[in-house]
Amino acid sequence: MTASLSRTISILLIAILLGACSKSEAPAPAPRKAGFPEELTGEPLFAQRCLECHMVHGKGGRVGPDLSLVGGKRNRAFLEQVIREPSKVYPGTVMPPNDTLSTKQVDSLVDYLGSLK
Repeated sequence: MTASLSRTISILLIAILLGACSKSEAPAPAPRKAGFPEELTGEPLFAQRCLECHMVHGKGGRVGPDLSLVGGKRNRAFLEQVIREPSKVYPGTVMPPNDTLSTKQVDSLVDYLGSLK
């Protein structure tokens, strides 16, 4: 290897190392936590969290009851209790408690379900 080529390679390596250590670049954003983001509410939250087991207007699962008309049959307090503590309303249910949802998310789910008439 010639001295000129060796020097060029050394300069390139130094430039690469200095660029990698530069403080002027913004750090990479932290990865988002998995789960159900607070901004996800109402129908999108229902689609992500509930539609696998519950059907609405012909779409969804069949493990839980069809909720297409639930808003015309159940009041707000009932819907909230079923979301928060399903086994207290329906002993032996396979529906898990939704204790990871915020108050805002539960309210928005109740609003969505209440609109299903």
